[in-house]
Amino acid sequence: MNKKALILLFSMIALVTGGLVTAGLIVTSEEEARPVFTGEYSLGPNDELAYVIERKGVHTLFVQMGDGHPAPVYQAEEEWEIHAPVFTGETEITFVETTGEPKEPPGKQEFQLVHSDVKTATVENGETTTVLDARGYITELLYDDAKDRLIVNGVHMSTEKKPEVGFIPYESALYILSRDGDVEKIRSFDAYSPGSLQITKEGEHLFMILPDDFEEVTPESMFEATERIYEMKIDDLSALQVVSKEDSDIPISEFVLVGDGTQMLYQTIMNWGEGGTYMYDTVWFDRSTKKEGKRLHINEAVMNAKLNEEGSWLYYVKMSQKADQTRQYGLYRFDVTGEKKEEKLNIEERIQEGEASS
Repeated sequence: MNKKALILLFSMIALVTGGLVTAGLIVTSEEEARPVFTGEYSLGPNDELAYVIERKGVHTLFVQMGDGHPAPVYQAEEEWEIHAPVFTGETEITFVETTGEPKEPPGKQEFQLVHSDVKTATVENGETTTVLDARGYITELLYDDAKDRLIVNGVHMSTEKKPEVGFIPYESALYILSRDGDVEKIRSFDAYSPGSLQITKEGEHLFMILPDDFEEVTPESMFEATERIYEMKIDDLSALQVVSKEDSDIPISEFVLVGDGTQMLYQTIMNWGEGGTYMYDTVWFDRSTKKEGKRLHINEAVMNAKLNEEGSWLYYVKMSQKADQTRQYGLYRFDVTGEKKEEKLNIEERIQEGEASS
């Protein structure tokens, strides 16, 4: 091959390679610019939706009223995350802005170095106020509508300006947070953090999921404990009462109260003890008889379940993994009346449609 041919060949290779690199960069840039649901959402009294979207590493809180387009309400600072949004009024939403869970492996995490702020934003204009400026990792907010206050679930939460130094054994606690920022600890837990918090309409009883060794945790007991549903009276913290079946060793991973709380929907494992891959489903449970009822036949593990005000739609999140092992989340709802089945709420597409039409 002569010199001119070689020059032409290498020029064509360089051109094709450059084109492929440019195309790859364009695809990567487009993927980074797409809105991605983080799995954090809230449900309003009239089925309004609030959810958190990540785009190019930045978290933004959106609110969707009825059939309207989603509207941005608050954008987090860079490298901060938005967690646990909850409607605290018809046109108001409260959420946690945090530096996130410590990156160290379990047993070495220094949660006291995390910052977590509780903020309230007005839906119409995005006006934001800081209710609480705290250290520690706040994992969940629950709104007590009857008493207009928040129940806060946090790990090593503190309002001290300077953190404690060094590793501190894991401890979570539940707090009452008033609108003026006053904080009152109501119960702490060693080694565990209560999950799936629910509150009765009169604001007197809390329900939560905890492993049944939460009062006397040992390394051995943690491998044998069963996750159950407990009830706690906020004004009487002397004991937590088991609500789910005490004679069952099948763990419960998610639940919602239905109506006055005598009925529940909870997620359990349908093939417990049979070996193989666990098969999850959500079933009805009657507290008075301690008996399970019909399955919903969702037939998958779900998280962050919420029942709408009318008790007709059960909302939840499904998590899956992409080929690169990154997590992806989808928001769904299920008609518990039986008239319809499962629907996926394509919130990322709704955001893109709204941006295209504006």
